[in-house]
Amino acid sequence: MSKTTIRQRISFTSLQKKVLFALASMVGLRMLGLFLVLPVFTLYGLRFTNSKFLVGFAFGAYALTMAILQIPLGRLSDRIGRRKVLILGMTLFSVGSFLCALPPLFPHSWQIWELILGRLVQGGGAIISVAFATVADYIEPERRSTAMAMLGIPIGVSFAVGIIGGPILAGWFGTPSLFWMTGVLGLGTDFLLARYLKEENPKREAPAPMSQIFAQPPLIAYAAGGFLINFFMSIFFFNFPLIVTGQHHLKLTHYYMLLLPMMVVSGFTMFGFSQGADKEMARPLAAFAYLLFIPSFIMLFEPSWLGLNPLRLLPVFLAGTLFYIGFTGLEPILPSLVSKTAGTASYGTALGFYNTAQFVGSAVGGPLAGFLANYSAQPKVWVTVVAAAIGVLMMAATKAPARTEPAHQ
Repeated sequence: MSKTTIRQRISFTSLQKKVLFALASMVGLRMLGLFLVLPVFTLYGLRFTNSKFLVGFAFGAYALTMAILQIPLGRLSDRIGRRKVLILGMTLFSVGSFLCALPPLFPHSWQIWELILGRLVQGGGAIISVAFATVADYIEPERRSTAMAMLGIPIGVSFAVGIIGGPILAGWFGTPSLFWMTGVLGLGTDFLLARYLKEENPKREAPAPMSQIFAQPPLIAYAAGGFLINFFMSIFFFNFPLIVTGQHHLKLTHYYMLLLPMMVVSGFTMFGFSQGADKEMARPLAAFAYLLFIPSFIMLFEPSWLGLNPLRLLPVFLAGTLFYIGFTGLEPILPSLVSKTAGTASYGTALGFYNTAQFVGSAVGGPLAGFLANYSAQPKVWVTVVAAAIGVLMMAATKAPARTEPAHQ
C-alpha cells in the first residue's frame, strides 16, 4: 500500500476538513441555541398561559415540524443540492427563534400562540438529514462513521454549555435573550455554509422512488433503531431531573457535576465505536450499544436489582454514563449505515426517513415517560429493557450493506 493511500485513510483532505468544519459548526451552534432554552422553556411558556398542555405543545411543536419535514427537505436536497437546502433550513430556524423571543410584545391572549408559531417555524429548519447526506457526499464510506462522529462532538459540547449557561444567562438578561442569541447563531452558520460548501448543479439522476427506499429491510431496521435512540433519550431526560432533584435534591445549576463526567467518558468511547464501525464492525457495535441501555435503565429506575443503594447518586451516575456511551455510540453508526445502504440519488431521502423516525421517537417517548411517571418504577424498567432488547435483535439480524460509493474529492 502506498504512503499516499495510507495518509488518505488516516486524515481527511483539505476540502473535506472545510466541509466538516462548516457542518459541525452548523450542528453545534444550532443545538447550542436549543439547549440554552431547554432548562427554562417551561417557565417561560407559563408566563403566557395557565395551560400546561399548551406549554407542552409549544415545546413539542419544534419536534413535530422537524419530523414532518425531514423527508421532504432531504428529498429536495437530492434534487437541487445540499447547500441551498441547508441555508434555507438554518434561515427558517433563525426566523423561528426570533419569533419565540417576541410573545411579550403581543396581547396576552395571543402570546402563547405566537410562541407556538415560533416553535413550528424553528422546526421548519429540518436539515439534520441533509447535513448527514452532505457528509456522505464528501466522505468515503470507510471513514463515514468517524466523520459523522465529528458532527456529534459539538452536540455534546453544546448540551453541556447550554444546560449550564442557559439558566444563568436567562437570569441575567431574561429568557427572550436566549432566543435572540439562538437566531443570531443560526444566521452565523449560513455564512459558514455559503463559504465552505460549493454550489451544486441539480442531479441528473432522479431521486429514487419512496417505495423503493422503504422496501429495503435494512433501511427500515436502521430507521427503527433511530426511533429507539430518541425514544430512550426522551425517557432518560424526562426522568433524570425527577430523580436527581426530586429524590436526591440536586439543584439544576449543579447538574453539570453529573453530566460533564458522563459526556467526557462518552466522548472517548464514541470515537472507539466510530473507528470500529469503519472497520466493518458497525452492526455488532450497534447491537452492543443497545445492550448497554438495559443495565442503564435498571440502575436508573431499580438500582436495588443490581445490589446498588437507591439513596445514593452513584447508580444515577453509572446509569447516565452507560446511557451516554450507548447513545453517542449509535449516533454516528446508524446514519453511516443508512448512507452506505441507500443509493447515491437517495442519500437525502433515506436519511430524511431515518431522522423522521428519530423525531417520532421523541414524540412518543416524552408522553409515554409522563404517563409512566404515574406508576411505580417497574413498568419503566420493563418498557425500556424490552425496547433495548428489540434494538439488539434488529442490529443482529440486519445484513451488512454490500455497496460502497465514491466521494467527491
